[in-house]
Amino acid sequence: MFKTDLTPDAKQTVGDFVQRAGKTFLVVRCGDVFGDERTIRVTPDDVAEFFATQARNLTSGCRTLAGLTGDWRSVSELAQACLNWFRSVNLIGMRRAARRRHLIPRF
Repeated sequence: MFKTDLTPDAKQTVGDFVQRAGKTFLVVRCGDVFGDERTIRVTPDDVAEFFATQARNLTSGCRTLAGLTGDWRSVSELAQACLNWFRSVNLIGMRRAARRRHLIPRF
C-alpha cells in the first residue's frame, strides 16, 4: 500500500501549524487555555463530532475539538479549517463521519 505525505499541501492550505497530515488525520500544534503548546491529532470523526455537538452551542464560551478546549472562536476556526482539509482530500470519509453523527452533509 502506498503512503502519501500530504504535509506540505496541508501547511499551504490549512496553515504552518500543521505538523503532519494525511487523508484521515491532521496533527496540529496549537495552544491550550493555559497558554501551553499542545499537539493534537484531528480526524474526520473529531470534526463531525464537533459540528454535531458544539458548533451551534451559543451558551458556552468554550468549545472542544479532539481534546483541545479553548475559546470558541479559535476552536471553531480550527474545526472549519480541518473540515475544509478533509473535504478536499477525503470527501467520502468526511461524509461518512458526518452521517454517523446523524448530520446531513451539504458538501
